[in-house]
Amino acid sequence: MAYGPELFMLCRVKIAMLNEITNMEVRIMTPSCIIGASGYPASSRSENTAPSRFGAIWRTITGSFRCVSSTSDDTVLPGNQRYSATPSTDLKDRDVKGTSSSPLDLPVTDDHAKAFKEVVRRIKTDQQPLIMEKVNAITTPQLEQIAQCCRTPEQITTEHLSFLKSDTFAYAALRAFREKKISSNEFATLVTLQGVYLEGMQEIDSFEIRHNKLFDDNGEVNECAWENIAYSLIRSRMFFPGYSYKVNSIIRKMQLLLKKAPAVEAGFWHCKFPIYKDKDQGQLTMQKALSAVHFDVLFYSYGRDWMLCPSITLRQAFIDSYCQEEAHKINPVIGISSPEDIRIGSLKGYRDMAIPFPGHPLPKTADRLSARWILVFMQHDLYHAVRASMLKNADIHSIIAIADVVRKIKASFNNEYLRVKQLFKEQEESLERSISDYPQKQQDRMRKKWQEHEKIVSVKNTLEYLKRTRKALGQLAFNLVDLETHEYEWRIFPDDYDKQRFDYHLSNILFQLNRSPHDPCREFLSETEAGIVGQCVIPMIVGNFFNPRNLYSYFCWKIDKDVNSYSDEPLSEKQKKEYLARSLKLIEPLKPSVKLDRSQWPPFLRDAMIDVNGVRIPNSELD
Repeated sequence: MAYGPELFMLCRVKIAMLNEITNMEVRIMTPSCIIGASGYPASSRSENTAPSRFGAIWRTITGSFRCVSSTSDDTVLPGNQRYSATPSTDLKDRDVKGTSSSPLDLPVTDDHAKAFKEVVRRIKTDQQPLIMEKVNAITTPQLEQIAQCCRTPEQITTEHLSFLKSDTFAYAALRAFREKKISSNEFATLVTLQGVYLEGMQEIDSFEIRHNKLFDDNGEVNECAWENIAYSLIRSRMFFPGYSYKVNSIIRKMQLLLKKAPAVEAGFWHCKFPIYKDKDQGQLTMQKALSAVHFDVLFYSYGRDWMLCPSITLRQAFIDSYCQEEAHKINPVIGISSPEDIRIGSLKGYRDMAIPFPGHPLPKTADRLSARWILVFMQHDLYHAVRASMLKNADIHSIIAIADVVRKIKASFNNEYLRVKQLFKEQEESLERSISDYPQKQQDRMRKKWQEHEKIVSVKNTLEYLKRTRKALGQLAFNLVDLETHEYEWRIFPDDYDKQRFDYHLSNILFQLNRSPHDPCREFLSETEAGIVGQCVIPMIVGNFFNPRNLYSYFCWKIDKDVNSYSDEPLSEKQKKEYLARSLKLIEPLKPSVKLDRSQWPPFLRDAMIDVNGVRIPNSELD
């Protein structure tokens, strides 16, 4: 439908009251655009409407893929205009923009200080003084005890058990890290062990834990320990695509990487943790979802109910050994990561992994699935780190650049929402001042009459539309930066690379546009806004492929196939209709017969989208 808005304006509306009340004038906003008002699309979004070819569990966390990068990530735009896929963030600066000093910060700004801040900066500022007080109370013998734990990790749950059970253990580890006596990985491994131990002792009657060295005292491989690791990797073979996942080769590379690792990092703990026997039985949990897609890396061990609690460096060694030059670094953090943290980590090649700390337990859900146990939540974070590492940097930068444009569109809708909301608030306040001298019953009748006026109803619809669209755009942008792409892999043939790259990126956008169809928290773009997104982002992925319009029929077929080719959780007819309309509108720039016209965009969006990062977004003339 045409989206032909005009600027909002103020007008005076007479409200007829009861006979005993004289006519009075109340100023209200007259919306001539946005849903519910004249000239605005009244799109339906009552149902979640995205299909997936992978089934209900797969849709929850999607699949993994390995793609082979091109030699260039330049994006050629029509008329020789270019939109750089290189992110605007300075990749040399690890700090997230907008962070400031806090009580836990070190007084210097060297690399160690930055590394320490990265671990603790998500802790709320008002909680940091108490943590700092407890850190300062740590004694020299306690610091030495932490050092002993790192040198002889097998003794932590025996000789140092009383220390492990106390809060002092975590604060001593934090101080040791702060004073550069241990690394961030050693700190993260220690506090993870403490969290897992305390959780197991409190929740599991038959909980047991024991340490396993990867190498003996002579530096020789501990075959028994590595067999447990190999078992978890073998269980995960179906998760990884192609022939590059060779367990023996990965194990050998891991052994080389871990040979000189600190003792606490060159090992893992065996935990008897009968997780399935809990109150989540019968429900889809994060652990079950990960197992359903065969992601059991460094998680399950030999024996019934036995699981692995690996060190951070052991987890990293797997990623480095399998993903090699594209491996993302695990970034252990205390506290909750924001969408901007995820975005920046995706660009810079690291992925946050939440670690437990006193007063800062891990969330009990991940991706809205139950993740009651520390090891399950951290396995979910490892999954994301592996997924990101299976991408090539050129493709990551392209995906983030596209997401940034979606975020810019979202910001425009958000700004308009705030503007309209403020005007509406001012008119409400004006009404209240105007009726304040009347008796209460008369005020109530006048207020009710005002609320029911067609133009007031229209403004409320305007606000609801802007709010929904803002949320849908935000979800689409986050789905993109989260790097859970749509396929296992895409194979490259040099003579057809540009076409495949275009196919891959546009298919991923469509997948993120329509994923999680049965999630009650999911909001979807209407046909109109999907078309706006398509006009903005499709030119960004053209690359050197000069005839993308030839693919219009192919994508129409692909969209129809995606809607109808799965049976695990079928869509309603209404969902299918909305999915098709939204998707076909997004790819409309590929349609040869369509002449795209941005004059139908709302003025607030036209003004904001004149350029992105200083480069004018071209009209969607792809030929």
